[in-house]
Amino acid sequence: MTTAVHSGLTDLVMDAQRYLRRILPGLASVVGPVAAARFIPQTMASRYHIAELTLYGETPAMLAVPRVPGESSSRVIQDVKVLRSAAKAMVLYVSPYLTPTQRRFLVENHIDFVVPHNQLYAPSLAIEFRDAPDHEKKAISLLPSAQAVLIHVLLSGQARWWSPREVSRAAGYTSMTASRLSAELVGRGLAERSTGGRERFLRLAGSRGEVWARAQPFLRSPVLKEVEVCWEQVADVLARHAQSAPQAGTEAMLAVPSKDHGITRALYIDAWRKLGALPAAGPDCTRSGTLQIWSYPPAFTGSGDRVDPLSLYLSLQGKRGYDADALEQEVEQALCGTTRRG
Repeated sequence: MTTAVHSGLTDLVMDAQRYLRRILPGLASVVGPVAAARFIPQTMASRYHIAELTLYGETPAMLAVPRVPGESSSRVIQDVKVLRSAAKAMVLYVSPYLTPTQRRFLVENHIDFVVPHNQLYAPSLAIEFRDAPDHEKKAISLLPSAQAVLIHVLLSGQARWWSPREVSRAAGYTSMTASRLSAELVGRGLAERSTGGRERFLRLAGSRGEVWARAQPFLRSPVLKEVEVCWEQVADVLARHAQSAPQAGTEAMLAVPSKDHGITRALYIDAWRKLGALPAAGPDCTRSGTLQIWSYPPAFTGSGDRVDPLSLYLSLQGKRGYDADALEQEVEQALCGTTRRG
């Protein structure tokens, strides 16, 4: 393990310690090495950085920090249960951020977890504590243009250094927008700026998986609103104006499109405004559908007839009716470059 990665894991453990000692004053000990390390399976030790502390003066607890971010919820749940059984102790899963879907799965499976400076959920101790309300989180979200460029770069495997002006131009953004989104990405610690030269270049501040995990608090669903339309008529309008509307929502999770499943397509808000009023679903409509109006161009972050997996992941958070584990795995594969975009 590199020094930088180990330092990041240690920092997260210390953040968890500080958070627990703040919200449980006098009830959480200092974190130390695991006394029962010999009982921890080697596979668990290789996947998690593990530390130990005592809660309420008598309850032994372990902090488990994944060494590689992006594990699926089902894997985390399975691993925590294995650690509990091996160490005969409470296990607190530690993560810098959890999506609503990940949080729901952990809660439904009674997994103790802590998100430093945000939430402690410990059913083993009958404790649930939340910080930062949602309205405060929204204030720090990225501009749609910055989110679009970040997702594009994460998925396209850009060279070490890339020009924000050139990448932004491909999405139809201006040079001024490129400057603003560059400042946002650098300011949030997601990208680093080159020094020297007339044109400024950026590079990701870590691996693609690390940057995606770090970006979670700043990312939002691209869906601004949903509009019910008469699909066969709208499809003709889109074709006449050469506007793409890739599959989105739960339809995008289908291996093969089905007539029994509702149609959901994504359309950039600028295109939606230019097209004007579109045929609405009515009694004479043989097949209705849903248009998701997006804050950035779906074709810029994705390719083909399906929206990109990262934007799809963000748009489905908190919703049901799809295979969340399959989508998490697709996101992980996309960030590793093992799947084709679109």
